[in-house]
Amino acid sequence: MEKRVKIRKTVFGGAIARICCLALCLCLGLSISMTAQAASGKKVTPVTMAAVVGEEKTVTQQADKTSAALGILPVGTTVNVCGQTGSGKSGMYQIVYGNAIGYITQTACQPVCVDAAMTAALAAQAEAVKQQVAQAQAAAAALAAQQAALAQQAAMQQAAVQQATVQQAALAQAQAAQKTPIPAGSGNVIFVGDSRTGQMANAVGGTAAWPGTAFVACFGGGVDWLSTAQAKKDVDQYMTPGSVIILNYGVNDLSRHNDYITTINRYAQDWISKGATVYFASVGPVGENEYGKRNWAVEYFNNQLNNRLDARIGRLNLYVFLAGSGYTTQADGLHYDGATYAAMFRFLMQSIGRI
Repeated sequence: MEKRVKIRKTVFGGAIARICCLALCLCLGLSISMTAQAASGKKVTPVTMAAVVGEEKTVTQQADKTSAALGILPVGTTVNVCGQTGSGKSGMYQIVYGNAIGYITQTACQPVCVDAAMTAALAAQAEAVKQQVAQAQAAAAALAAQQAALAQQAAMQQAAVQQATVQQAALAQAQAAQKTPIPAGSGNVIFVGDSRTGQMANAVGGTAAWPGTAFVACFGGGVDWLSTAQAKKDVDQYMTPGSVIILNYGVNDLSRHNDYITTINRYAQDWISKGATVYFASVGPVGENEYGKRNWAVEYFNNQLNNRLDARIGRLNLYVFLAGSGYTTQADGLHYDGATYAAMFRFLMQSIGRI
């Protein structure tokens, strides 16, 4: 009898041992599965539950031990593990931490076995928290974008105010730089130039909007046209005693400065002798482009004419004005937009005392 009892105890004890072993294998199998999936680079959502072991652990905002902390988990705390990165000492679990998603080192936790129902509940909780986090991040991004737009608008308004200030200063500087006084004449104003002059006329409404003005423009023209008898006739037909003639030529053939000096000096001698006042408006800057125009070449051209034209010819430093106040070119980098032409016209008229 005693022998049979011992046999039963042994069998019962063996059954308990097998059950415990099976449970241990299930937990170990789950842990091994997690590690294998992490090593393959796949994220597991959710993995399982885990309990903090050893000592309290820091929860970080990112999958980086040096990232900012979200909080501290005491020993024994169970957490919802909804993902993982890496494995071993460098591996981290992605966990639900309140209404946020955080990270904790894998070595800080001991996996806890859960059934299918609990796994589904953990997955639902993790998904809900992740959606909340995503919504909060989207709201923060929208707020940041709105604040950036407001800041940009304020900066543009400030830049507009600054540009107006610079424009006035450039106007004063250009007027102070004239080599001869600029009297307020009684005759008409004749603008002579290339396509820039023609487009300026269009931008401000031409003679219809400005009675007493005339615009003699040759689109694409240069010194070859200006030096013809017909070009001078086109100007002479508008000239009366007291007329003001403003020449703005050169952007189409910047290398021909010698020819311009000869032609303008010859015309000016005749016009001045007939009671006109003559000005050379320096060539305005360009947006360097496929046409090969460069501002250093514009500056060289302007310097040559400023230094070598007849002293009786006034100088209007349009280049300094536009470079200082700002200008916008069209796609070709050569012609200006309407606002720039309007500012250019206003500068020239103010410089000769007509507005």
